[in-house]
Amino acid sequence: MHISKLKLTNFKNYSFADISFSSGYNLITGKNGEGKTNLLDAIYFLCMTKSYFHYSEKNVVKLDANFFRIEGHFEDSNESKVVCKYRLDGGKVFEVNDKEIGRYSHYIGTFPVVMIAPNDIHLIEEGSEERRKFIDTSICQVDMHYLQALNAYNKLLKQRNSILRQINRNQSGQYDLVDYYTHQMAALCVDIIAKRAEFTTQVSAGFDRIYDTITESREVAGCNYFPNVKGTEVEIISEFKAALRKDLILERTTRGIHRDDLEFLLHGEPVKRIGSQGQIKSAIFAAKLAQYQWLSEKKAELPILLLDDIFDKLDHDRVGKVLQLIDTADYGQIFITDTYADRNREILSYLHKPVSQYQVEAGGIHVRT
Repeated sequence: MHISKLKLTNFKNYSFADISFSSGYNLITGKNGEGKTNLLDAIYFLCMTKSYFHYSEKNVVKLDANFFRIEGHFEDSNESKVVCKYRLDGGKVFEVNDKEIGRYSHYIGTFPVVMIAPNDIHLIEEGSEERRKFIDTSICQVDMHYLQALNAYNKLLKQRNSILRQINRNQSGQYDLVDYYTHQMAALCVDIIAKRAEFTTQVSAGFDRIYDTITESREVAGCNYFPNVKGTEVEIISEFKAALRKDLILERTTRGIHRDDLEFLLHGEPVKRIGSQGQIKSAIFAAKLAQYQWLSEKKAELPILLLDDIFDKLDHDRVGKVLQLIDTADYGQIFITDTYADRNREILSYLHKPVSQYQVEAGGIHVRT
């Protein structure tokens, strides 16, 4: 599976772009701010129905425009035309072969994707939200029921927090509603925790293997999942109820799967605490490529891999190891961006499959080879 064509209208800095891609490597060069990353984000948007960078739809509309449109043609044994249309005054619509998508949970995962970008340093160094996103964007692409459960939980969480605020500020309220949301959320926690734990166990081995390849080290790498609540549904309900007084004071739910965390380890110690910059960056690549391999096994097809400015994240030797790692039949369509055209020779020296090259200049893109 690969994306063969991409058309953009008023997407970020692109007034219009129409480009065809190779099913193998696509090497995109251009100066900072010209739109290399925006191309990758457009592809990610078509696969996951949203931007990789937490942008709301209104923030990716080109300045002075009131809409954007993304069109992509995906090919395997058949061709699928996917279109995302967004208007500031009308909201977002997704279509596949001219038919509107009713539920995104039924669509996400149709075209699996993994992206590695400079801000992924947050995966190691920042709070738990980024690591939960890493888990969730993986599982959601293979299990629509997980995504539905996660969406239902987040809706209940918002409602429970609203009731907590009302009770605390009015010194009265509907405690029965709090109890209702607690029971509903606890039931969802059981399945979500089980699937997150299974994912972590399966990805950990790949993370260790890939980290060792990138670093040529004897360090033992892995990852651990830390659920915020544990046990049966009844036990989880008890944990929620035990925290109710604190929840009322803080006006938010302090227990639940929205507080889970994932920890990346070297020799059993957190990479965040003991890792050098080189080890942290290597761990990010190992985690994302382990995610890629997990998706390819679960989906029985090769996801699209989006690599944004990899030379800015790893030293020369480790970049070489990553490129050698992905230059195999285990990886499908790959996009690589880089700021400096003269570094293309270094990238190309590691790759044996055909490479198509593109140059981005001021919101336009030109085929180089």
